[in-house]
Amino acid sequence: MSKIGKLFFYVLLIFLLNLVQPVFAANDIGNLTTSLKDLTTSFIGHTENDIVEVYDEKGKYIFSTCMGVSVGDRYINEANEEYEVIKVEGKRGIAKFLGKVDLLESIGLAGSVSELPPLVQGQKNKRKKIAIYHTHSAESYIPGPAFKTRGEIYDVGAALKQQFEKRGITTIQSKRSFLPHDGGAYERSRGTAIELLRQGPDAIFDIHRDAIPRAEEYLTNVKGKKISKVRLVVGRQNPNMRPNDQMARRLKAIADKKYPGLIRGIFYAKGKYNQDLSPRALLLEFGTHVTTKEQAEASTAMIADSIYTMLYGAGTAGTDRAMSSAGWKNLLLLIGITVIAVVIYLILNEDGLSGILERLKKFSGEEFANVLGRYKRSKQKIKKRRKKR
Repeated sequence: MSKIGKLFFYVLLIFLLNLVQPVFAANDIGNLTTSLKDLTTSFIGHTENDIVEVYDEKGKYIFSTCMGVSVGDRYINEANEEYEVIKVEGKRGIAKFLGKVDLLESIGLAGSVSELPPLVQGQKNKRKKIAIYHTHSAESYIPGPAFKTRGEIYDVGAALKQQFEKRGITTIQSKRSFLPHDGGAYERSRGTAIELLRQGPDAIFDIHRDAIPRAEEYLTNVKGKKISKVRLVVGRQNPNMRPNDQMARRLKAIADKKYPGLIRGIFYAKGKYNQDLSPRALLLEFGTHVTTKEQAEASTAMIADSIYTMLYGAGTAGTDRAMSSAGWKNLLLLIGITVIAVVIYLILNEDGLSGILERLKKFSGEEFANVLGRYKRSKQKIKKRRKKR
């Protein structure tokens, strides 16, 4: 039975039970109401009721997530301290501290961030391209719009697309909806991810937001701008987990250097999140529902710049645009020099302003006459050919 069918069934059942309520205990009705509430919330996605809080073995708070936590999940926090979940009891997880991580050394890269080779090689004469989509289509920010087929997360995706395009990257954003927001959303978005990958992007990103009720865990100031942090999610049950993980660590290392505090952490969650489709696939969470859409959009420039550096190399962001600007400057300079040369020639060879104007008038008349003459001759030739046919 579909979820809509189940919902209708539960509503009908509760109605009938209320008719015969005297023969049931009050607790029975309460349990059924709770089930109905749980089913209803599954249609609008992650809520605060889904949150699991994770602590270390000494009781120190580590992080929260509405994605659910399983034994074996790992988390690298903002300070690059790595934990592994070893126990889950209801809405509380216990994690073991694994140690401080050097993000680049942990994936076999030596040197500093500025010396990193681009992740995409042989890109010199190839168009840069990125794809983005939104598996959880209803995600929005308070006080966002009411539930609808497309949440504000699409606006965040559009802002990210704009930032990529400013840097000369062709960006494909799918605006398809994959509602309802339930466990089957990733299966429904999988076909779209496959279609996007057929267009040959250098990387693909699924854009989300978190649902923890504590804005302070996501809000920060980076380079004088108030933004919401971005959390990276890697599915640890997919054959591309290793390259996805390497990309996540590389991206965080770059962002830590260029925009300290931008990335909240990397969550290695049970599942695959369609990341088995590409070695360059990540899930990005822009803030949480109690931060604002504007704060999420404010972080897109920083994450786009970091992603550009990761994929195409340091110091090259905006090169295409800069080259275009330089080209226009050179063209205008050439036109200016030509005009000045013509003016100097006319001054030296004509008798005053009236002579110059007469020469220009004659020149323009001859040129127009030549152009008009070529046009007339061409038209006459066409007519002759048609007559011969």
